[in-house]
Amino acid sequence: TQTWIITCFCLQLLLLNPLVKAQSSCGNPVTDDVNDIAKLVGNLPNDYMITLKYVPKMDSLPNHCWLHLMVPEFSRSLHNLLQKFSDISDMSDVLSNYSIINNLTRIINDLMACLAFDKNKDFIKENGHLYKEGRFIPEDFFSHFNSTIEVYKEFADTLDQNDCILPSTVETPENDSRVAVTKTFLFPPVAASSLRNDSIGSNTSSNSKYKSL
Repeated sequence: TQTWIITCFCLQLLLLNPLVKAQSSCGNPVTDDVNDIAKLVGNLPNDYMITLKYVPKMDSLPNHCWLHLMVPEFSRSLHNLLQKFSDISDMSDVLSNYSIINNLTRIINDLMACLAFDKNKDFIKENGHLYKEGRFIPEDFFSHFNSTIEVYKEFADTLDQNDCILPSTVETPENDSRVAVTKTFLFPPVAASSLRNDSIGSNTSSNSKYKSL
């Protein structure tokens, strides 16, 4: 009898362990590495452009659904940026930038995993027409990155409770085949002033280093 009880107890632990991991794995994908964003912005030249497909904020588009559309695009943009820096290895500041971008990429990928994208993959496919092409200077790009992180924190407890279904009357952004230099897509830039202050005086000397990127 005692052996049977011990066996049952062990089986319960084995069955519950994956559940515990699943519940805790997405506790907080955002790490202190976001504090290095200001340093990264300061290292990049003011006129360096980062491409990003984005969805403008709309009243008919709930914030958690906006996250499902935007997080994969931030992941792609950061990955592309990471690849560019991986081609250069002879400058200490480039290595530092690579490390920061790599950490930010890991954060956004972990955040994407927490959003349970399999559940809303059809929503993403069906609303590809909402995207616009944009090019952002580093300060604006990472301000939007920070805004996305803040939106995730706000809705982290309810993201998996609601399916993303837009009404048939949802507005569609104007079609424009040109890739515009974009300053905002109607989401409040978070910590923009701090990024600006830390970048003054440091990115001027960086211009010549990144012409090949």
